[in-house]
Amino acid sequence: MIGQIHHLNCGTLNPFSSRLLFPSKGYRDTRFLVTHCLLIETPKGLVLIDSGVGRKDIERTDIAIGKVRAFFTQPALMKVECAINQVERLGYSRDDVRHVILTHMDFLQTGGLSDFPNATIHVIRKEYDAANAPQTFTEKWRYTSHHWQHSTKWKFHFFGGQRWNELECSPIFPESDDMLLIDLPGHSRGHAGVAIKQKKGWLLHCGDATLNLSTITQHQNLPLINFLGATIDCCRADRLHTTKKLQQLISRPNNDVELICSLDPDGFHTSQAIQSLDESVAPQSQLSFPLQEESEVQVAAL
Repeated sequence: MIGQIHHLNCGTLNPFSSRLLFPSKGYRDTRFLVTHCLLIETPKGLVLIDSGVGRKDIERTDIAIGKVRAFFTQPALMKVECAINQVERLGYSRDDVRHVILTHMDFLQTGGLSDFPNATIHVIRKEYDAANAPQTFTEKWRYTSHHWQHSTKWKFHFFGGQRWNELECSPIFPESDDMLLIDLPGHSRGHAGVAIKQKKGWLLHCGDATLNLSTITQHQNLPLINFLGATIDCCRADRLHTTKKLQQLISRPNNDVELICSLDPDGFHTSQAIQSLDESVAPQSQLSFPLQEESEVQVAAL
């Protein structure tokens, strides 16, 4: 049973390209990109989807992120946006976060891992291998191993033919199909989405399978988005195939899947507005969850 889902911006970005990718619309200034993460209440504890910018990124940006990445992405680097700070403001502690699910291992998804040292990290094995043995210039640029050097609890996932809405999937927890990793290749070698079963329908976090949701929801052809995607994608053909599959997914009759992605500020602000209507009261106290079984964890030698 999935409980409340919190939409968090764990890293505002102001790259030079954002003014062209997301022009301002009326009163809403969408020039600033977001790092859209989710904090989910479950019987297994809190589950964080992607971790955004972490405290160490702010303390030592030159080492944790790197000067070149910081120059091109222009992160705001505000402690108030760190996932751990937002978790604590909601009344929880870092130890309440028992699982972190990564859509992929770019530096904007892994920066906060060190803030949750006791959490089990879930990722597609192919993505883990790419991050720890990058082969191309793009892979060497996108990954920073400083973010996960502390981590010893890893749960690797594989796609073995199981399907969700015609997309290959892998359950996060073997005993439940309420949360699934979805095969969405192209942006990186092992890129995946995360599908969460809600009271009504599903929420699918697409990671960076798209940079602008309108390319999926409205089938818009945005040349600058296409160009940027072509420069950072691991496999352009896989990206285009993933885009087509997502377009088909939400075009089905009686579609019950809501899409979000990592960077789109419009999508984040919309989700946050809906969340504010659903949340009548904030959590009043920390939760106490039973410890996870050791059998669920694969310990990786880094």
